Amino acid sequence: MIKPLYWHRLPSDVILEALPGLLWKPSNRLSAASGTAALMLLVALHFMGEEVHEEVETFSGPFITRRIAAASYDDLHAATGLSRKLISQGLQRLQELNLVTPTGSHQKRRYRLTWSNGGWFKLPCQAIVRSGVILPFQNLTLRSPHELYALKIYLYLAARRDNHKAFSLASYETIAASTKVSERHIRKALLTLTLCGLMVNINRSREDGDKVYGPNMYYLAGYHQLFKGAALTGGTPEAVAA
Repeated sequence: MIKPLYWHRLPSDVILEALPGLLWKPSNRLSAASGTAALMLLVALHFMGEEVHEEVETFSGPFITRRIAAASYDDLHAATGLSRKLISQGLQRLQELNLVTPTGSHQKRRYRLTWSNGGWFKLPCQAIVRSGVILPFQNLTLRSPHELYALKIYLYLAARRDNHKAFSLASYETIAASTKVSERHIRKALLTLTLCGLMVNINRSREDGDKVYGPNMYYLAGYHQLFKGAALTGGTPEAVAA
């Protein structure tokens, strides 16, 4: 079940490394839409996840902290609106990308979410979730490559946001190089983010005559809540909903 915090943290490096490899084409008997489903499920699983301490022999001690999500297909369907077939395909794609490892039985499935030492970023949750449903995902049809491109750009912008700023700065050239979304598709992908409700504003670069200076500023839905809870000193940095 989704934990409706102001925001959840996601691992930066492993997600940024995976984004370029998600292409709109069939792969290993999986449909082209499985990439879109994979990113939807990745967000949902992180929203459902919690940190647990597992007993593992490491150089730093006998325990290691992992992020685990307990979720049935019914839970994932309720959160994302995906069919069981696309949930299955999306989870397979996440496993191929080494972003998720399923554990436990089919009756009590749990997912170990891959972490890294490369830091983490905040992804807004409470602003886009109602009663366990990720609302913007309900507006996606999974029939268009631009929805995949939109989710890739969404996670990229979230990961690259300066923690002291409410917006993300990125040029089309940088987005294209980092996500492998062609520049000619970026504008429509950004429109898709706006229409589905994952992005609320884009401030255009300053213009002076025919010249444009600097990258655009992108505001994700829930950006105003990203600074809440920053002073908490508990075991998790996420801000608990009021």
